Amino acid sequence: MTILTAAEAANTIRTSADDPAMLDLLESVDDYIKNATGRDWASDATINRTAKSAARMLLAMWYDNPSMQNVSTVPLSAGLTAALTQLEALVLRYKTFAGLSGAGAVSLPGAQVGDTVATLVGLIGVSGDQSSKFEAVITVTGQLQQVSSDDLSSNYYRALLIPVESL
Repeated sequence: MTILTAAEAANTIRTSADDPAMLDLLESVDDYIKNATGRDWASDATINRTAKSAARMLLAMWYDNPSMQNVSTVPLSAGLTAALTQLEALVLRYKTFAGLSGAGAVSLPGAQVGDTVATLVGLIGVSGDQSSKFEAVITVTGQLQQVSSDDLSSNYYRALLIPVESL
């Protein structure tokens, strides 16, 4: 899966969905955004809107002027730089952690009282939505409470925290 579907990419640069030059660029666009932000946005079930915007801008830039693919020597547009910065900031809100052998406090550095757990999915040992096994709002700074008494110690999870001031 890529950040942009072939149809979305084609619509962005006003070409056909089977344009080989465009199709060749889609994975490079994803790789660039992943390297710039530290996260593989294409792996999400629902692709972040800002990631799609950044991908559209980068695709248009590279498709219209292939020499710009060497971005180490070419300045990025203000819009693309802003989108990548927003995505990088969002990455800092994602927390990966292991479950516990029973209910209790999971260490989650950076979590603040009142932060909302927007999504919580299983990465290893389980998959899909696992939010029912943990608190929905952070109640202790630096911790996420596992409310399930099940042994989740062999499972790994990823939570997206939304700071209380952003709500």
